[in-house]
Amino acid sequence: MTPAAIAPQPARLSLMKPSVAVELALQADYFEGQIDIRAFRSRHPNYSVISSNPLVLVPEVGSWIYVERFGAVVFWNCSEAHVQTFLRDLQELPGTGPRIGSTHDSQTVHVGSEEDTVGFSAVWLHELTLGKLKVVSLALAQSVALDYFETAVSTAMAKFQPVVRTMREEGKLHLRHSEVLSLVGFAMEIRSVVLENLTLFDDPPESWESESLAHLDSALFDQFDLEERINAINQKLVYLKDAGSTLMGVLTNRKSVRLEWIVIVLIAIEIIFFVWKEMLPQ
Repeated sequence: MTPAAIAPQPARLSLMKPSVAVELALQADYFEGQIDIRAFRSRHPNYSVISSNPLVLVPEVGSWIYVERFGAVVFWNCSEAHVQTFLRDLQELPGTGPRIGSTHDSQTVHVGSEEDTVGFSAVWLHELTLGKLKVVSLALAQSVALDYFETAVSTAMAKFQPVVRTMREEGKLHLRHSEVLSLVGFAMEIRSVVLENLTLFDDPPESWESESLAHLDSALFDQFDLEERINAINQKLVYLKDAGSTLMGVLTNRKSVRLEWIVIVLIAIEIIFFVWKEMLPQ
């Protein structure tokens, strides 16, 4: 079954313009790995779709689900029943990684305010349009994804720290060849996953077409400290790369020294055998 075609909806499409302020609760979750949007739509054509890239679904009137390919999902004003149903449908999708339970975020959006503003704990919008929904959702999706990346990179660094400390204090590497390769391989895998996904953290296309959406995106980017967090992750990735290169260098030197000793021992045995042979009575 192929996903039903939908007519492209403009970013200015109004989703909600109440006469009195309405409070919407947002919830963001992260799934390890990327989400196959096309496969999900093919598998679940029953969901009403108002945007295909990124995917925005309408489980019921006044509720929306925003799905990013890099593994983040943002629920807008969804009942617990709709949340659990969607999570089950997504987790049953082949290729989708596990839901990271510790990686979760929330946000409150007030619709019906006099102007669009971003505060410390909430966002105020005059009107909710499809473009604004995408901009707010992307910032929250990026934030929850960064939570996962920060944890993964910190885990990799934690594995290196005892090894580095021992090298500094004792001047030795107390790891076997296989243990070094396992540690470096783990760090390389983390670097690969993070770098692959950080390239997706570009500005939303809607912000290129609307000055008001660009201002909203910039305010959200600052509020979630996205730039600082990305820079911190990049610095840690550089450390992991350097630490891995150092360990591989130490391992290579250790193997070289071992080979040199083997050659010396073999030469010594050869000399001893030659001397012993010469000392035998003719």
